Amino acid sequence: MKVNYTAKKITLRETSKQHIEKKLSKLERFFSDDATAQVMFRLDSNRVIAELTVRDSGVVFRAEDAQTDLMDAFDNAYDNIIRRIRKQKTKLERRLRPAAFEVELFNEPVAEPAGEFNVVKTKQFNLKPLSVQEAILQMELVGHKFYMFKNEQNGQINVVYARNDGAYGLIEAE
Repeated sequence: MKVNYTAKKITLRETSKQHIEKKLSKLERFFSDDATAQVMFRLDSNRVIAELTVRDSGVVFRAEDAQTDLMDAFDNAYDNIIRRIRKQKTKLERRLRPAAFEVELFNEPVAEPAGEFNVVKTKQFNLKPLSVQEAILQMELVGHKFYMFKNEQNGQINVVYARNDGAYGLIEAE
């Protein structure tokens, strides 16, 4: 697994990198050799925010945590990735490395997903051509965390969403 580091407003020590690589080596049994892990640290008002993103042939796992200690933040993000892998075990067995789940990483039981997902509501609406700024305003007016709209600049279906840091994001299809 290839590991890429990014550190903003913080210096990453070699001992920290060794700790991170040791932890991430435990994930190698789930992913192929082409997998990449992006580890990003940033300092935000006396707290270190650790983001861990693992990509492998179309499968993406991302976790984020904020703590006062750099390694605590990384360890919590790593634990979240492990939890997500174990939670989605049955779906992922078809896509991840063969025999990835033969030996359990932790001994505690995890609830198995109950077959298929149950869709309880379907909503249909007309997509109006809007600018990104108008879509954000509409999202705020309806009080949602995301808003789907037809982008008036390119005619594509886009989604704007509210980020945890108070900013906004835009999702565009490729």
